[in-house]
Amino acid sequence: MEKLKFWRSPSKILLAINLFFILLIFILGFFPSIFKKEIGAGDFALYNGQKIAFTGRVCEEADVDYKSRRLTLCVEGQAKGHVLLTTNLYPIYDYGDFLSISGELQAPPIIEGFDYESYLARYDIYSVMYYPKIGIATETLAWPQKTYQELIKGKQYLKSIIDSNLPEPEAGLADALLLGYRRTVMREDLDIFARVGLSHMIAISGSHITILSAMALNFLLALGFNRRRALKLIFLFLFLYPLITGLSASAVRSALMGALAFLAIYYERLSSLIRALVFAAALMLAFNPHLLRDDIGFQLSFLALLGIIYIYPLGERITLRFLEKRRWRTKLKNIFKNISDTIVLTIVSQIVILPIALIDFQQFSIIAPLANVLVLWTFAPLLAALIIGIIATALIPFLGVLFLMPAYFLLRFIFFISEILARPSWAAVSVSGFNWYQGILYYLFLSLGVILIRKSIKSKDGLKP
Repeated sequence: MEKLKFWRSPSKILLAINLFFILLIFILGFFPSIFKKEIGAGDFALYNGQKIAFTGRVCEEADVDYKSRRLTLCVEGQAKGHVLLTTNLYPIYDYGDFLSISGELQAPPIIEGFDYESYLARYDIYSVMYYPKIGIATETLAWPQKTYQELIKGKQYLKSIIDSNLPEPEAGLADALLLGYRRTVMREDLDIFARVGLSHMIAISGSHITILSAMALNFLLALGFNRRRALKLIFLFLFLYPLITGLSASAVRSALMGALAFLAIYYERLSSLIRALVFAAALMLAFNPHLLRDDIGFQLSFLALLGIIYIYPLGERITLRFLEKRRWRTKLKNIFKNISDTIVLTIVSQIVILPIALIDFQQFSIIAPLANVLVLWTFAPLLAALIIGIIATALIPFLGVLFLMPAYFLLRFIFFISEILARPSWAAVSVSGFNWYQGILYYLFLSLGVILIRKSIKSKDGLKP
């Protein structure tokens, strides 16, 4: 009878198909050559290894660091493809520019310890060019491209306000946290954040968006907003955030998955949300199977959201039982609940992304739980301080430094705490050789543990954990 019920449920069948598809993509990820594109007639990458001249359109926002500018060019015509150009900081070229290029087209080079070819393949890029000769071509954009160009200009205007009114390295961190400009953070600061387990706060992912949203909700509740109005503001933020970041693919994907996790936390309709999460992940992988193996943001999003759906309620349950035994005033209980929610959320995120941290950063941060508790509370007020400060500065530019001063002190606090916690020699342990085979074992044991705990809770009080 149970089998008949399953086959009569379209939603369960769809869930099973999506899970099988994700599992299949995961297994195939151990054989990178399967997803490797065969270069053939009509592909621009066919000219790799040759000196050529061509015209292309810059079809992504320029990726700028402190020494170079990277441009993604879309090439149309008889041969089509994407080319990643590395050029000087000046002159400035950006999205929407049509450029005449001449130089040597190359396949992505081999970098020791890093699969650069697979990294670029997730963006459908199979050719690179370094410091070519560049000229301006005169062509016009279609209206959808012009609209996107205006979004990017708006994002860059916000960045210019931050950069003009905050010093470094605070400005670079603000750009990364609010707008997704990861390369604006200094290399030595990135190393410190990795050492103390705070790298996830810079990468735009579903876990990043969820933590921001949860903290913003707690912040609004603490200010006196009722729950319904606060939730409306959070969902407005989840809609607007991708626009603020110029509709970058990572921000759109993260906002979607972050919204699902947020719904899981505050509405507890787990079965529907799990189906939606699995369907969203399967749909993304259908369009780009490289995401599961080569996109850390996707990995962080998917795993962190599963952790939030299945593990977070267990931590929340412990908090509620603790509060039930305390004869505190309602206001004090609410404050403690908001703080504990943030702590549980960050600890859960750390647990479920541990293998990714070991594989990609090759170190285990012992001090990460303390760092997250001390630092992540700043996210909601920092986000509010940045947005309010930027809006006020846009209206009265000459007072920008004053308007952004609250954000500066919060950013300075993040650097101060991170630098102190990174100093002990035991703060992080280097881990080499950890791979996805060991990661699978980790997740199997973690899943088994969660299942046993949930069953134990259910058998003790007859309630759904």
